[in-house]
Amino acid sequence: MHRLIRLIWAYFLVSTLLSLDLLSQEIIHVSDEGNISEKTAVVILNGFGDTRKNRKHQTRYFETLEYDFFIPKFKVRKSLDASVEKFSDFYKAQNLHLYKEVSVICYIIGGYVLNRHIENHGFGNIKTIIYDRSPIQERAPKVVVDKIKLISLLMIGKVIKQFSEVENLPLKSTPGVNVGLIIENKATPLMRFFKKTSNSYGPYNFNPSQIDPNLDDYFHTRLNHDEMYFRFDVIGPEIEYFLKNGSFTDGAKRQTYSWDMFEKYEE
Repeated sequence: MHRLIRLIWAYFLVSTLLSLDLLSQEIIHVSDEGNISEKTAVVILNGFGDTRKNRKHQTRYFETLEYDFFIPKFKVRKSLDASVEKFSDFYKAQNLHLYKEVSVICYIIGGYVLNRHIENHGFGNIKTIIYDRSPIQERAPKVVVDKIKLISLLMIGKVIKQFSEVENLPLKSTPGVNVGLIIENKATPLMRFFKKTSNSYGPYNFNPSQIDPNLDDYFHTRLNHDEMYFRFDVIGPEIEYFLKNGSFTDGAKRQTYSWDMFEKYEE
């Protein structure tokens, strides 16, 4: 009975998260001031934690930074390839190639899609990339497909199964591009629930240079993946600094947190 209750709760949790993604709206925030050929645009590629509420949080934060910014809906149910193509179409349709520079902030699958876009079309005017990486949360697609496959396919489509099967490889090189990593050091409620399954896949790798050898800088955050969409009071100053300087601040945490990352911590 206890196992059944846990399974029902897992179905509820995942179905709620995935259904919220369907309600999210594309965000395009372009100022009338200045010529785009002289401006920097920021593109935010959200992951499976994308929700309408999270986009509102993101919008409120990025409105304070005085950049044109774009939060596309790029994930396509039928495939990863279609998702990459949809983002590439968005990039062209929004004239992002005409900006002086483009900075991209990627949440896990967003980083995969961006990398495939770059492999297909080159860097163009992309000069800064910040990847949100999570050795724990990056196992979520595989965990969900392995444990509650039906609901994941019904709610989000084949794309989640395909993403659970690919290796999220870094680009071969990033000449002239500033690359930053934000590494999550805390598990989400979903991953705490499936801790045993996640652990069975092997050890977690928190080594920044092994996650992406192209990095220019990195820091570890106490946030979990869900919190990365709205806790800009924690990560916002580092994001802003990297966008301006190509590095994080001297005070950014460059060692992993010495805690049980699957414990629930209240601030």
